[in-house]
Amino acid sequence: MARPDYIICLECETEVKDFSWRIGQIHRAKCEACGNDDPDTFSLPEDFEAAVDEAQDEDEDEDEYQDYGDDDEDEGDE
Repeated sequence: MARPDYIICLECETEVKDFSWRIGQIHRAKCEACGNDDPDTFSLPEDFEAAVDEAQDEDEDEDEYQDYGDDDEDEGDE
C-alpha cells in the first residue's frame, strides 16, 4: 500500500500530514491539534470515511425504531 497524503486523528478528527509510514502501516504520528501520538489512534482517510458512514447508518436505524413517548402512562390516569 502506498503512503497516504494524510491520516486522521481519531481523538479530534484532524487531518495529520506529519507521520511516518512503514510497511503499509502508521509507524509514528503526532497530532498538532490535540497532542495525540499513539499510532493506533490514527486512521487512514478511507477507513475513517467508512466508519463515519457506518455510524450514520446505525443512527438512522435507531431513529426509525425510537420510541418518542410512552402511551401506557396515560392509561393509569383513567
